[in-house]
Amino acid sequence: MKKLIALVLALVLALSLVACGGGAASSEAAGGETGGNPNGETIKIICGYGVGGTADLIARKYAVVANRLYPEYNFIVENMTGGDGFAAATYFADLDASAKELLVFGYGLCYRHDLGKEYGTEIVEFDRDAMYPIGTVDDRTWILYTTPDQTLESILEKAKAGTLKMSGGNPLSDCHLELGSLCALMGGNVMVVPYDGGAAQKQGLVNGEVDVFMGTTQAAMEEVEAGTLIPILAFNDRAFEGFVTPEGPITVPTVAGDAKAPELDPSIDFSSCILPAGGSLAVRAGADQAFIDAMTEVTKAVWADAEYHEWIESVMLNRFELYGDEAVAFYDEACAKAVAAFDNLSA
Repeated sequence: MKKLIALVLALVLALSLVACGGGAASSEAAGGETGGNPNGETIKIICGYGVGGTADLIARKYAVVANRLYPEYNFIVENMTGGDGFAAATYFADLDASAKELLVFGYGLCYRHDLGKEYGTEIVEFDRDAMYPIGTVDDRTWILYTTPDQTLESILEKAKAGTLKMSGGNPLSDCHLELGSLCALMGGNVMVVPYDGGAAQKQGLVNGEVDVFMGTTQAAMEEVEAGTLIPILAFNDRAFEGFVTPEGPITVPTVAGDAKAPELDPSIDFSSCILPAGGSLAVRAGADQAFIDAMTEVTKAVWADAEYHEWIESVMLNRFELYGDEAVAFYDEACAKAVAAFDNLSA
């Protein structure tokens, strides 16, 4: 076990340098397109992932709707990439509690935080307790995509041969924990090639740099419809519908439940490979209660607005709302599941 953790640590550190460009974070502000009132109180939404990825698009849609509903504010999105969310989290954890900023606070970030703190799998320079989730804005089902010349059977064979390469976050991201633990239970493994953001991760598959891409439903809808990429597995326990291919609508097999993919060993329970995915908006812990209450009110109003929840539905994300202390408890439960998935991976 200690040898395995040491190997994981070395891999994570090496690949994180690739993802971070040697540790330098890039920052891009993008506020004008959100339609905010320049005379309103500016609220930054810090997104630690690249422009065009699902987290980025959700943050921008949230800002557009929030600005329309609350013209007294000017919500803007700032992308602060590096380390697959670590750069933004480190920045945010160092903020003064009075800062009028929000963080796109993903579950995968917390998984890597807890594993790094407990097992030393990577250097973690922030405390996740420095973030207080005010409300869920993103609940997703991870989909395993590949190219039309491959199948789930051929992908599993590559995993057993030790040659499978995936994109979808850094090592020990939620995507890696899910697919990696599944492959481990099947007697194989997977190598993670890191990119910042879903758009770059998908492009890695399109360019042939990896064999599979673990992404959101939104990320590859157009490619599936065009027939250039195919969804072969949903990390869910119920049939996943909504994708349309050139041949028509399809149902994507799952890792568990009645729609479990027949290529998976029927004697193995893969439900431990399903982790909560997505995340919330968070304030800096210790923020003024009036600010927390105001931002929670905004988040509830954004969800209630058709422009937001109908868009969420249109890209096959899930309507799922938790606020405040309930969201905190959900994060803790999700992290416990991630540790269990890591145990599968370690075995």
